[in-house]
Amino acid sequence: MDVLALIITTLTAILSPAGMVVDHLAEQAVRSQTTSIESIQVRIDNLPNYQILWGRVNQVKLSATGVYLRQLPDLRVERFNLESDPLDVDGAALRQGRLKLNQPAQAALQLQLKARDLNLFLASSAVQTWLNELQFSLSGFSLQREQRRYGLTHPVIEFLDGDRLRLSVDLQDHLSQVGIPITIDTGLEIVRGDRLRFINPVVKIEGIEAPSQLITSLAEGVSQEFSLRRLESLGLLLRVLSLKVNDNSLNLAVFARLEPTSPLLQKQSGE
Repeated sequence: MDVLALIITTLTAILSPAGMVVDHLAEQAVRSQTTSIESIQVRIDNLPNYQILWGRVNQVKLSATGVYLRQLPDLRVERFNLESDPLDVDGAALRQGRLKLNQPAQAALQLQLKARDLNLFLASSAVQTWLNELQFSLSGFSLQREQRRYGLTHPVIEFLDGDRLRLSVDLQDHLSQVGIPITIDTGLEIVRGDRLRFINPVVKIEGIEAPSQLITSLAEGVSQEFSLRRLESLGLLLRVLSLKVNDNSLNLAVFARLEPTSPLLQKQSGE
């Protein structure tokens, strides 16, 4: 995961023997985990300073704009802010490039995504490949042939006033090569911090409003599929504290907690 790689590289720089100017080193470490970044500010708060040598950091503050992470090079993050709680890590392990937590790591994140950047990402080959791998059936049959009959193409998102969005997509019939335009106009709400709920969704297929049963089924399916609770088995707790739509952008405030026993740490350290 890019965020874990970023944390490892940043903390390794902070705890390096030459780590006298830790803010500058941390900035260089963050830049190494991106393909492009327009501006960045990193601040390491630590009193007394010698605690860094033992792997204890009071707080890391990071603010960046125009961020492209290495594993998602087609997605631009307009703004990224991070403020950590005190960190307690194994300094010796970090100097070997491994992240080992003595205590859970917690941080508050703020993300801003612009509609124009999301649409460029949705038009990328990586997203289209993912859409091509989706399998579903309009008729409800479970046959593998039927599940592979339909695909989604040309997704476009638009953020509206009142925390609403409009998603337009073509439902492609691979047999007839006919594309059916679908639009979803809906409000957004976060339930218990881990699940997305559609508010008063309106689905139109070729300009005709879909039956309420189909809308309800779609909304419930999305809510179940994208629950953040699925990550808890990996020792990663994420909770969305707020979701706001304005100025054609999506703004998220997120709380993150990573457990010392998380298999993500072992995977990242072994890369």
